[in-house]
Parts: sequence; C-alpha cells; structure tokens
Amino acid sequence: MGRQTAVALSDEDEQAFLGFLRADADIRIYRWAAPRPEFLVVPAFPPRGPGGWSYRLWNTAFPWEPEYEQWPQDMRDPNLASKFRLANTSGAPLIEYSRHALDNPAPMVHGRVYWNTDFAIYSGPTYDTAAFSRWYDHVVRWLRKNGGRVEIAKNWFQYWLPGAWAQRRG
Repeated sequence: MGRQTAVALSDEDEQAFLGFLRADADIRIYRWAAPRPEFLVVPAFPPRGPGGWSYRLWNTAFPWEPEYEQWPQDMRDPNLASKFRLANTSGAPLIEYSRHALDNPAPMVHGRVYWNTDFAIYSGPTYDTAAFSRWYDHVVRWLRKNGGRVEIAKNWFQYWLPGAWAQRRG
C-alpha cells in the first residue's frame, strides 16, 4: 500500500515541478536503471524515451543510504538485463514519479507520484515518517494547485499540468 496521486506532466511541467522541489530542498533524482551505479543519479529529468519513465525522488533532509544491485542477466526486458538499480527502495524516504505517456490517448499506465507506506513488509522506516508525510502532502498540494483535475475513469481523477493538457488538446 501507499499514497499516490495520478498526474500528467509535460517536459516543461517537469522543469517547473523540479524547480518547486528544489526551491526549499536538496533533491536527488534516480532513474530506474543505468549501465553503472553512478549513472543512476541524474541532474534533471532526461528526455522521454526507452527506459525513461520511472524515477525516484529523494529529499536528502531524510536520512537514507542508497544501495545498488544489478538486474539479473535473464531479465525478460533485455534493456534492463545487467543494468544497475536501487536495491533498497522499500522503506526508503522516496517519492516515485512515473511519467504519463502523453503521446498515447488511452495509456494502460498513468503517470503518478507515489510514496510506499507499507511499513509492515520490512523492519520499519529509519526516517521521520510524520515529517515525510507533511513533505509528500506539500508536493501533492503543488501538483493539484497547478494542475487541472480530469476524470480519466469512473471516480478516478488525474491532475494534468498546463503543458501536458496543452499537448493532450493538441
């Protein structure tokens, strides 16, 4: 379980989002996979493309030591085989940001921000979850304030930021 908000951001919206995040926090962006551990951290969201859909956002005010591991050689997705990833994301003070497929009018997976709050599956968090919850709420408030609420399925809403909405309306 966790807390999530469905979102759609364009490249320009992502820049504004990152500017908001970094206005009052030291934020590190981790990509989903990279050929070497040091390439997992990126200074900004890279251009959209293969393997560029999911990121972890770490506010360094919350203690955490990233650990790395390699994806197995026999991965079904050959783009991930032998690449590196974060090994210790369960229980970590991270927000997962998944991009919305803006070029797909009916995507199977929608963009979101997500915080894993299922603390029972591991030995418990090593950070102040109440403070992190306040920060997560701050992030979600910004996305909702700057986005338009769109019903994408019965009683399921997604927040579209201006650039994403303009792309959708074409």
